[in-house]
Amino acid sequence: MSVSVAQGSDDDSSSGSTGRTIILNFGTAQAFFFSILSQIRSRVTVDKIRPLPIFLGITGQTLCFAPGAFTRPVRKFDKTSAEKLKSRVKLNLSFFLSNYALVFAGVALVVAMMHPRMIFSVVTLWGLWSFHTFLISNEVILFGRNIGILVSISHRATALTMISFVVIVLMCLRPAVTVISLSGILVTTHALLRDPNHMEMPNGYGRRDVDDDEDEGGYTSGGSGVLVDRPIV
Repeated sequence: MSVSVAQGSDDDSSSGSTGRTIILNFGTAQAFFFSILSQIRSRVTVDKIRPLPIFLGITGQTLCFAPGAFTRPVRKFDKTSAEKLKSRVKLNLSFFLSNYALVFAGVALVVAMMHPRMIFSVVTLWGLWSFHTFLISNEVILFGRNIGILVSISHRATALTMISFVVIVLMCLRPAVTVISLSGILVTTHALLRDPNHMEMPNGYGRRDVDDDEDEGGYTSGGSGVLVDRPIV
């Protein structure tokens, strides 16, 4: 199944010139998805996980929050408030992206443990699909009959697709919405309130990592190891 999208005007058609044609099908959608996934994997790495004191703004041996770690992004709403909010969120997302990925994974794990029926359904579904793939290239003889030819490949694929849709809607949809909502609230709140002007790096930690984030949109002060928010030009 594919969809062709032609870009051009009536004048171009009348003059005989053709516009750009974009073909949308499962293959292109899959390629786009994997390209996005590859970009996320390249940015979410273990060596870019920030220490917990930096992430939570904890200072000293008492494990207390620093007074200026979490502040309001704007003190008074005016025409520059939107740019200030955007700048802070963009900076924190760039600097704490790996930490936010861990937050999402933690929320997903907790929610999944609260839905054992979903886990059982997903594991069973994965087993059925794996067995279906195995039967395509292998023969399984049971009581003298090849069970791979009892039901055609297309019929098995159709039945498994319908079962997958039912499992996703009935078992996975609500937990998925819960994970996205909770992690979205946590990440957005942290990105809005974590003050980039109060991110002091421990001695000897990740100077190179901070410089890498500067190239990706984060900003650092010359050598103090404190992130500062530069005005957007």
